Amino acid sequence: MKKLYTKKTVTVTNSIRLMVFVVLLISTIFNGYGQVRVPFAPRTAAATPTKTIYNIKGDFTMVGNTNLTLVNYSDTRENSNDMKYVDVDGDPNTWNSSSATLTFSTENGAIPSCSRIIYAGLYWTGRASDNSNDPNIFNVTKNGITKTFDKRKVLFKGPGGSYVQVIANTTTDTNKNIYFPTGGDNQMYSAYAEVTDYVQAHGLGDYFVADIALKEGASSSGIGLYGGWGMVVVYENSKMKYRNVTVFDGHAFVTNTTIANYNFLVDGFNSVQSGNVNIKLGVMAGEGDVYYSGDYFEIQRQDNGQYQRLNHSTNTTGNFFNSSINTGGNTRNPNLQNNTGLDIAMFDIPNPGNAIITNNQTSTRFRYGSTIDTYCIFNVTFSVDAYIPEVDGVLTTTSTSATPPLAPGESANYTIEIRNKGTEATNNTIITIPIPENVNPYDLNIASNVYSPLTTSNIPVINPPNISYPNGYISWDLGTLPIPSNPDTVLADISFSLTVTKDCSKLNDPGFDPNITLNGIISGVGAISNISFAHNLIQGYQTSGLCVGEPIPAPSKIAINYVDYVNQAPIITAPSSLTIEGCDENSITTSNARYVYSATQSADIKDNYITTGYTASDNGTIESITYIDVITPNSSCPLEVTRTFTATDDCGNSIDVQQTITVKDTIAPVAPSAPADITYECIGDVPSPGDLTAVD
Repeated sequence: MKKLYTKKTVTVTNSIRLMVFVVLLISTIFNGYGQVRVPFAPRTAAATPTKTIYNIKGDFTMVGNTNLTLVNYSDTRENSNDMKYVDVDGDPNTWNSSSATLTFSTENGAIPSCSRIIYAGLYWTGRASDNSNDPNIFNVTKNGITKTFDKRKVLFKGPGGSYVQVIANTTTDTNKNIYFPTGGDNQMYSAYAEVTDYVQAHGLGDYFVADIALKEGASSSGIGLYGGWGMVVVYENSKMKYRNVTVFDGHAFVTNTTIANYNFLVDGFNSVQSGNVNIKLGVMAGEGDVYYSGDYFEIQRQDNGQYQRLNHSTNTTGNFFNSSINTGGNTRNPNLQNNTGLDIAMFDIPNPGNAIITNNQTSTRFRYGSTIDTYCIFNVTFSVDAYIPEVDGVLTTTSTSATPPLAPGESANYTIEIRNKGTEATNNTIITIPIPENVNPYDLNIASNVYSPLTTSNIPVINPPNISYPNGYISWDLGTLPIPSNPDTVLADISFSLTVTKDCSKLNDPGFDPNITLNGIISGVGAISNISFAHNLIQGYQTSGLCVGEPIPAPSKIAINYVDYVNQAPIITAPSSLTIEGCDENSITTSNARYVYSATQSADIKDNYITTGYTASDNGTIESITYIDVITPNSSCPLEVTRTFTATDDCGNSIDVQQTITVKDTIAPVAPSAPADITYECIGDVPSPGDLTAVD
C-alpha cells in the first residue's frame, strides 16, 4: 500500500522541531499500545494443548497462495489497481481458489512420506472493501448470481479429498482466531483454524483453499484489495536433526503514517549445546506491496544486542513485505511472482559465528516496522537446531485375556521398556502413565525390573486422581538414567494390566472411550546439558516397508465391546410352583414359601435369594432382587397367588420371573365327640338338642 502525501519544503526551525516531536510522540504512543491487535502467542495443537514448543527430530514447512490477482497482471504493479478472483480448481461452485503442494524435507536421507505430521494450522487473510464499516458477512453478485461470503469461513481440500468447510472459531480461543475488524485498521482481517486431523488423513500433495471472503474490483483509497491463505505444518522424521519449533500467531497492524519499531519475544526454545546453530524463520503477512519499500523485519543479535534486518531470495532488507511467496520451491497454482498483497516467507537466517543465535540460547526478539507501506503480520514460525536427551520408552501389548474387542471385566497386559540412546545421562527421570478412565484403577497388577548399569530402589507408585489425571496415574522415579555401552540396552521395564471397567455409570457415559487408549511420558533433564525433555511413549519401530526405523507413535488402542454388556439383563431362575396348606394369603410365610406374602414391592432380597432352586447371575453386578404377590381374582379355595421376582443389575437392566403359589385346604374338619346315650321314660322328658363344635 502506498503512502499518500505531498512534498513540502519547511524552513522554520521550530516547525521542524515540532514535526520531530509529533513523530516521536506518535511512535511512543504506538509503541506503548503496541499496534498488536491480538498479542502474539504460541499456537498449540488440540491433541497436545500444553505443548507450546515442539522438540522434535523434524522441522516445519509452509505452503500457501493468493486468491486475488490483477486484471492486468504485472510483476511490479500494486494491488490498488483492478483486481479479480483467482480460480484454478475447475469447480463451478467456487468463485475463488488456489493451490499449493505440501512437501517435506529429505534431510539426512529422510523419506518425506515417512514423516509424521504432528500439527497443521491454516491461515487466511484479506481486505474486501474500502468501506469504513466492513461487515464480516456480506453478499457478492457476479454474472447474475449472488453468493454469501463469511470472513471466518473457507473451503479446504487436500489430496484425494473434496472440499470441507473450515471455520475460525471465535468462542474457544483467547486469540479469537484471530482478528476481524469491521471498522479501522483498513479492514484487513486474518483468520486461523487447526486442520491437523485433516492433513494427517490426506498427507502430502496438493491443497486447495477456496471462497475466501473477498471482492473483485479496484480500490479508491490507495489501499488495495488482497486475499490469500497459508498453512504451517510441523512434522517429525527420525533421520532429521533435532529442532525446537514454535508457531506464533496474532495480528500486528503496521500503518504507513508512523515510523516506529515494534517487537515481540520468542521464548522457551533451547538451541544446540555446541557447534553451529542453524535458524529457520517463517512469516505470513498481508497487504505488503512490491511497489512500495520502507518495510522491514529484524532479529536481535545475541553478540551485541542490536537488531539485524532480514531478507530472503525474493525480497530485500528495505522491502521485506513485497507480495512474494518463498516456501522452498513447492509447486503452486497460480505460480506468480507478484502475489498482490500476500507474503509467505520461509527461509534460513545466516548465523556466522553464532552471532545471532548462540549455543544454549533460550529466547530472542523480532522487530518490524514501516516508513511507507501498510501491512499486517499474523504468523511467525521459528525453529533452531537443538539438543534433546534421547530417552525412549517402548510400549508393548503382551497379551489380552480374550480376543479383542474386550468386554467389561476383561483385561490387557502391557510392558514398557526404558532405554537411554543419547550421549549423556539424565537426571530426575520419571515415567508417567495416565490410567485410562475406562479401566478399573484398583486392578493393575504392577511389576517392575531394573537392569545394570541402572541402580535404583524406587518402585512404581499408583497416584490418586486429580484434574490432569481423572482416573489416577502410575509414576516411577528412575532417578539418574546412565548411558549403557549399547544404546539398545534395556535399563528398566514395568509391566501391568488394565481391566475394562464394569462401572455402568462410566459405560453409559456419552463420552465413554470405546478403546483402552494408553500413552505415557518419560521426562527428565540432561545431566550435562541441563536441558529438560518430555518424550511420549512409542510402540516400537517400523521393521519393514519404506519407513524402516521410523518410530511407531503411541497411544496404543484396544477396542472395547461394551454395548452388549450395558444392554444385557440379568439371568434369574424362577422357583418351582408351590402348593401350601392354608386357607388364605396369610398362610404364605417364611417357613413354607421362604418369603412372607407381600402385596407391595418387597425390600431387596438379593443377599439370600440364591439357594437350591433359586439362582441369579449377571455379566456385571446384580443391584437388587425384589418380589410382589398378586392374588388371582375370584380364587378362594384354593387361593392362587402369582409371585413376581424382579432382578435389576447395575446398568439398569431388569428381568421378571414368576412363581405360582397355591393355597389349598386339604385337611378335613375334626368332628365333635357324640354325647353319651340317655334313656327317658316319656317323650316329653327329652330335652332340646345341644350345640356341638367341630374343628377345621
